[in-house]
Amino acid sequence: MVTAASGRAPTGRRPGVPLAKAAVPRLSRRHVSRARLLAALDEAADGQVTLVSAPAGYGKTLLLAEWAALHPELTAWVSLDEDDNNDRRFWSAVLSAFAACAAVPSDNALHAIAVPGRPSRDPEFLAAVVDAVGAVPRPVRLVLDDVHELIAPDPLHGMASFMRNRPPSLHLVLSGRTDPPLSLARMRLAGELHEIRAAGLRFSPAEASAMLAAADVPARPDQVRLLVEETEGWAAGLRLAALSLRETDDPDRFLSGFVGSGRAVSDYLFGEILSRLTPDVRELLGAVSVCDRLSAPLAATLSGRDDAGTVLDSLEHETSLVLSTGEDRRWYRVHPLLRSHLQADLQRQRPDLIRRLHGRAAAWFAATGQPLSAIVHARQSDDRDLVTSVLCRHATSLVADGEHAAVREALEWLGDAHLDGEPWLALVAALVAIESGAIAAADNHLVQATAAWPPEPPPDLVALRGLVRSRRALVAGDPSAAPPAAGEIGAEDAADLGLGPMAMVHRSVGLLAEGRRDEARDIAETALGQARQQHRGYLAALGLITLGSIAAADGDYSRMTTLATAADAELADQAWRATIGAAWSATMRAYGALLRADPVTCLDLTSADTPADASGGQHSDQLVALRAALRGAALLDVGRGDEALTALRDARTAAAGLRGPAEIPATVALFEHRAAELQGRTDLARTVLGWAEAQLGPVGEVLLLRAWRMAGLGRTRAAAEALAGMFDRDVPVVLPWALVEGRVLACGLALRADVRPQARRELDHALALSDSMEVLRPLATGPPDVIDLLTRHLGSFGERESTALRVLETRIALGPDTRPVSLTDRERAVLSMLPTQRSLEEIALDLTVSRSTVKTHVRALYGKLGVNTRRDAVVTARRRGILVPDAPGLSGEPG
Repeated sequence: MVTAASGRAPTGRRPGVPLAKAAVPRLSRRHVSRARLLAALDEAADGQVTLVSAPAGYGKTLLLAEWAALHPELTAWVSLDEDDNNDRRFWSAVLSAFAACAAVPSDNALHAIAVPGRPSRDPEFLAAVVDAVGAVPRPVRLVLDDVHELIAPDPLHGMASFMRNRPPSLHLVLSGRTDPPLSLARMRLAGELHEIRAAGLRFSPAEASAMLAAADVPARPDQVRLLVEETEGWAAGLRLAALSLRETDDPDRFLSGFVGSGRAVSDYLFGEILSRLTPDVRELLGAVSVCDRLSAPLAATLSGRDDAGTVLDSLEHETSLVLSTGEDRRWYRVHPLLRSHLQADLQRQRPDLIRRLHGRAAAWFAATGQPLSAIVHARQSDDRDLVTSVLCRHATSLVADGEHAAVREALEWLGDAHLDGEPWLALVAALVAIESGAIAAADNHLVQATAAWPPEPPPDLVALRGLVRSRRALVAGDPSAAPPAAGEIGAEDAADLGLGPMAMVHRSVGLLAEGRRDEARDIAETALGQARQQHRGYLAALGLITLGSIAAADGDYSRMTTLATAADAELADQAWRATIGAAWSATMRAYGALLRADPVTCLDLTSADTPADASGGQHSDQLVALRAALRGAALLDVGRGDEALTALRDARTAAAGLRGPAEIPATVALFEHRAAELQGRTDLARTVLGWAEAQLGPVGEVLLLRAWRMAGLGRTRAAAEALAGMFDRDVPVVLPWALVEGRVLACGLALRADVRPQARRELDHALALSDSMEVLRPLATGPPDVIDLLTRHLGSFGERESTALRVLETRIALGPDTRPVSLTDRERAVLSMLPTQRSLEEIALDLTVSRSTVKTHVRALYGKLGVNTRRDAVVTARRRGILVPDAPGLSGEPG
């Protein structure tokens, strides 16, 4: 196996969660309490979920903030945003909110639960959270505010599971602009849902009068009533109207114009309110509207006003047009509806200004170390030189962070014509193409870079070319070419690119291909350590995948699986899942599942297209061959033999002539040969053996295939002789798990020869290897006579007893009676005569063989069918479809 990763899976780690996300929003001094709604929140019955659903500006957050402030010690609060579509971030925020709740004791598991790679798909994690919440000694509340921000399948799935299994002591409150895509109808019918919607959130005339009074706006009852009618009690509209009423000299005229307007309430209010703000404040709001969130320094840069932060702070307190976030109120957001209006107005009237503002934002984000935001704004500035500048400065760092989509989109926006004269950008384009598996596209960009190559290239450009070439060789499945290409990379140059750990990973894989596993492991562990120290999640994931490959070469398949899982946890988001590294991670986990005799999980991991497939990526022949081989073997294990042979044939086609290590062709050969034998395709098994001999040379796996072939022909002694060579230390074995297959076969051969002490010794060897490697499949899918021997000796395996029990449990789970039985042509002929009254001597005469030969075939049949008598052999063969009951010539019953 090649291109994978390892290290230690992080334990107890959670992505960082800003304190502001778990902080209850503060209420302004002008806030108007609404007792009826507070009572409505308290009316939820035990076990109900409260849903507060209404469009923007209806006061949902402020209402819940006031409600939470009445019992802060019982409330856990999460302010959701689009970042929470990252499943780990979502659950980290939820756990952090619970941990901040005073009602949760310090020894409760909510403080320490680790967040796995895909928590919402991890039943054990979800159960642990539910149990920990249920263990809190007092009833608690969890408020998920702005739940409409959650659109990703994983967090929605996890939230639905959490809702279904929530403990009765938890009052869950969901607040958003739209109903979340959960089973609300079912909950409503079951009486589990308590709802507060827009109609209930509308301000009554009395509440509107109180709001106007709090804003120091005098208004008569008729004016208030008219205002409520026209706004339909919309809180944001009332607040904005209050601002204008406070500043107008003629409230009736204002209200008359307001009432007479035929435009939508929101459009009218925005237009009228903005027109009543001072020109400099309107100008500032327009300038900052190009950013979703901004700090005071950024606002100053955009507006050219040193007091921009003070103005934003004033607008927040006076109008709610601006909201601050964070414990230190460092970041601001203009109300989304107002921001949309401001942007549309700018686009209509000053498109040149909006482009300049985006350019200023791009420069500010780039200077403050936020290249992702810099690229977004640089593109919106429509300034190709600016986009080029940002990419040249930051693209390799963004690749190291796993932000490939943003880099790729920016490069596509520039266009190939722009890349033709920029070797640096062409190399960056090649690198991001490689990370998605698009080798052909990468090669085109390498040609572009070569065509524009300067006579005296700077060291960093040379280093980037070496890294791209090395990466291309590795991902395309030719690790032997990676070290020469990596020779162009100086350690210091690679570090300057932000890609030092990637260069080390390439060197590690090259050493692994040369069989220098200890050196490869040391370098990969160093790469992993540096990546984590630099907070480069993507590079850390690559380091883990590489260490997983080394673990596989060591025969430590449990560690391989653990490390592949850790790689997914290191960067568990869509950006990672769209890379070639994630495809290898899934394939390694599938391999581990198959060897544990879990074909269903293996099929799940290999059947669906990876994100790299969906995005046009092209897997290397190595990956294609291995995925097809794993899928074929798993299909065989679930009884879909014809499909298995098709997948395995495809695997052999992809593996033919592969350069690099022999692990993948050896895997393909073992899986396909075994499937062919079990399906009775002796011709195909012979073909696979010949292919393996040519592809692999003199290795233990070829000897195992020969032994299988001889055993299938009933030539027990020849099979044993071939197998003995496999156990010779001078014969290399490519796949450590193949030794388990060899010992299982040796056990079966000893049983056929009726040498039971030898059979027991071989079984002990097989169990020891299975235990050390976490490889159950060879035994769990082994011949019935081997399983019968294992069953008879239960209780005598000592420290391997638990492994023996796991083998039996796994075999039962697989349903071994559905598996095909490998019979030779002569065995089938003998079997066809067993239902008749013929004696063994008569059968021998009919087949023109000796009686002892017939007895040998009968013993082999008994072993393969897992029976001990002639009658049981016939019954079992008929039940399994090997012997047709009413076929001509098969009448009669065995004597």
